[in-house]
Amino acid sequence: METRQDVLEWLNGQLRFGIKPGLERIEWMLNALQIEELPSIHVAGTNGKGSTVAFLRTMALAEGLNVGTFISPYIIQFEERIMLNGEPIREDDLVRIANRVRDCASASPETLTEFELLTVMAWLYFHEQQPDLVIWEVGLGGRLDSTNVLTRPLATVVTSIGHDHQGILGDTLEEIALEKFGIMKRGVPMFHSLTDERLIALLKRQGEAMDASIHDVTPLVTSIEDGTDTVVTYDEMKSVTLGLTGHHQAYNGACAVAVARHLGWKAEAIRAGLEAAQHPGRYELISRQPRIVLDGAHNAEGVAALVEQLKLERDVTVLAAILADKDRGAMIASLQMVADVYETTFDFPRTRTKESLIADGARYVDWQDWLAAWLETPKSETLVVTGSLYFISAVRNHLAKDIQKM
Repeated sequence: METRQDVLEWLNGQLRFGIKPGLERIEWMLNALQIEELPSIHVAGTNGKGSTVAFLRTMALAEGLNVGTFISPYIIQFEERIMLNGEPIREDDLVRIANRVRDCASASPETLTEFELLTVMAWLYFHEQQPDLVIWEVGLGGRLDSTNVLTRPLATVVTSIGHDHQGILGDTLEEIALEKFGIMKRGVPMFHSLTDERLIALLKRQGEAMDASIHDVTPLVTSIEDGTDTVVTYDEMKSVTLGLTGHHQAYNGACAVAVARHLGWKAEAIRAGLEAAQHPGRYELISRQPRIVLDGAHNAEGVAALVEQLKLERDVTVLAAILADKDRGAMIASLQMVADVYETTFDFPRTRTKESLIADGARYVDWQDWLAAWLETPKSETLVVTGSLYFISAVRNHLAKDIQKM
C-alpha cells in the first residue's frame, strides 16, 4: 500500500467479514506487535460518547498534555478516527502503520474485521508516538468491542443507555447496559450520566462485584440555560458557554468534568476545554445565512435530544436519512412535532431504499437536487440535516463546495 486510497480499499475489503465480537484476535495482534498499554480513558454509551471524548480532548490539551483519540465514525475525513492532539493521522503515517498491521494480520490464526484492524492501527500509532494520554471511544457495545483490550485505564465512562443495535447487544435496556458496563475494570472508577434507576442499580451491583467505584456526574450540573448557545453552571464553577450546543451536552460535559477532576487537571483547563470543544456533526452550525445545522441523531434517543433543541429554533425544515435497522417511525414522528420533515436515501449498505420509504409514506426527495433548490430559495428559517452520521458526513462534504461558515 502506497496511498491513503490503498489503505481505505484494503480496510473496506474486510467489511465482508462483518462484526465478530471478541477480543482474542486483537490481543493476538497486540502481542505479536509487542505493543504496550498507555495511560487511557475508555468511553462507552449509546449517545454522547463522541461529545464526551471531544470535551476530554480539549481539556487535556489545555492541561498541556499530548493526547491521542480513537473515534468512530468520522465526519470530515477518514483520518479523524486516529488523531494526535486533535490532528488526524498524516497520510505517510497511515500508510506505514497500515502496512505493518496488514503484514502482521497475515499471520493471524483468524481473519480480523475492518474495525479490528483499524483499532490495531490506532494502538500501533500511539505506541510509536507515545502521547501522555489516549482517549478511546467504544465502537459498538463495550464488553466485546475491540477497544476493550485495555487492562488498566485511568477511568471508564458510560454516557447513556438507549435502544440501539438490539440485534447485537440485546433486546432490553438491561441487556444493552450490561454490554456497555463491560468496559468496567477491577479497581478503576467508572463515571456515568445515567438517569434510569434500574440501570443505575445494575451498574452499582456490577461496581461492587468489580471493586470499582461508581460516580454519578449528574449532580455536578446545577443549571442549564438553553438557547442557540448552551450555558451551564457546574458545581464549584462559574457558568460556561459550551462549545457543543444542546441540553444533553451539559451532561456529556459533566462526564468530562468529573473525569478531569479525578485526574487532577487544573480548573482553568477544564473550563477552557468545555468552551473550546468541537465535534463535527453534533448540532453543528455550518451556515448562518441561510441557517443550516447538521446533527447526527441516528436513533430514537438521539432524536429526542434533537427535538428538545429544535423547540428553541423557529420555522424548521428537516432533511433526514435513517438507516434500515433504526426505528424510523418513532424518529420521524418525533421530528414532525417540531419541523417540516423530508426523507431521503444515500449510498450506504444499510440505508433504506427509495421504494421502501415511499411505500412507508415518507415525503421522499433526492437529497442533492433538493438541497440545491433549498439553498437557492430557502423555504424556512432553519434547515436541519439529520439521521445517519454517514449521511451527515456526505452532506457536509457536499455542502462544503457551496457554503462557508459565517
